[in-house]
Amino acid sequence: MNTPLNLKELENKAFRSFYQDGIWDIFFGLMLLAMWGFTLFDDMENKAVRMLVMLFIEIGAMFFLIYGKKQITVPRLGEVTFGKKRKRRLLYVFLANSLSVLFIAALLVMNIADVAWLENDTVSSVFLGVWIVFITSVMAFFLDFDRLYIYAVILGGAFTAVLLTGIEILFLVGALLILVPGVAIFIRFLREYKPSLVE
Repeated sequence: MNTPLNLKELENKAFRSFYQDGIWDIFFGLMLLAMWGFTLFDDMENKAVRMLVMLFIEIGAMFFLIYGKKQITVPRLGEVTFGKKRKRRLLYVFLANSLSVLFIAALLVMNIADVAWLENDTVSSVFLGVWIVFITSVMAFFLDFDRLYIYAVILGGAFTAVLLTGIEILFLVGALLILVPGVAIFIRFLREYKPSLVE
């Protein structure tokens, strides 16, 4: 009678084990660091440089996430093929990200159209922060990634704080709050797990 439940618990444990490498933590920290990199060149008239700095860090973060999982995590923990339910939850994460992108695009359009409530810095700043917390928490739920709930608050709080105060280094503070534990987890993972010799 307990077999289905035990199998489910084992599957959840196997899935969550892929978060003990710190790679996802570092990824989210780098994404926030990219925002700080974007603000470093506020005084430059050439906005292309600002965009390139941000994109460079974001592309580096994506590269680290994809190849880190493939070249670092899999050789140490092995490769697991999950069922349809888990794949469906990953699809929900993709949809949540797509919804977030569409939402940000809609905000930009409304901003261009001079929608009244967007002119209220406090309202729009808090609203954006709450949205980031919400959408990141949705990702945390479907990914079964508990630490991401904490990172959601850091991400949303950093955006709201910077928009309200104009103190752009708060992006760096938020990034470090995610990166420092992420790097510590990553180093511990490398020490505890050695690559398997089995091809």
